[in-house]
Amino acid sequence: MSSDEETPTFPTTFRGYDRQEVDEYVRSARVKAERLAAALREAEQRLDELAADPAVPLPSPGSGTMGARVERIVALAESEAREIREQAVEEVAQLRAELEQEADQARRFRDQAAKASAEESRRMVERAEKDVAKLRETRAELLEQLVKIGQTVDLVTERLTEKATPKPRDPAPKPPAAIAEAKARLSKAAAD
Repeated sequence: MSSDEETPTFPTTFRGYDRQEVDEYVRSARVKAERLAAALREAEQRLDELAADPAVPLPSPGSGTMGARVERIVALAESEAREIREQAVEEVAQLRAELEQEADQARRFRDQAAKASAEESRRMVERAEKDVAKLRETRAELLEQLVKIGQTVDLVTERLTEKATPKPRDPAPKPPAAIAEAKARLSKAAAD
């Protein structure tokens, strides 16, 4: 145990320390020691690999103030940093390409949606114009029929008036005011 770690204290029981707590502490200490030993073995193995790697420069004796092992560690760290940087640059480029592709796809989708919307709007306007034209035709036909009905009513009214009048010398009576009013409305509607 290092001096930084606290000395464990265990609660006392009737026959000494609590055996279960002591066993648990010993188990955790062994696990910690095994982890540290594995890390040390791995670090030593990496150093051995570096020593055998021709890409890692070994300093000539007396060329610097650092020891050969330290210089190899620094060289390895620099090499790994370069690799990490290169990998990050590649990942950023790939991510940028993916984002640009998604943006292009979104633009195409937006353009397609705009075209479809414009086409649908154009079709709706055409249908509305056709409906308005049909309504105008129907209105014109109805007005024409109303005029014909008005003319028929006038004709019938004149004939009834002629039959009701016993004296041919008397001038024909004027049509009632309601008939004249209806004729005026029909004429006005036909003009619209």
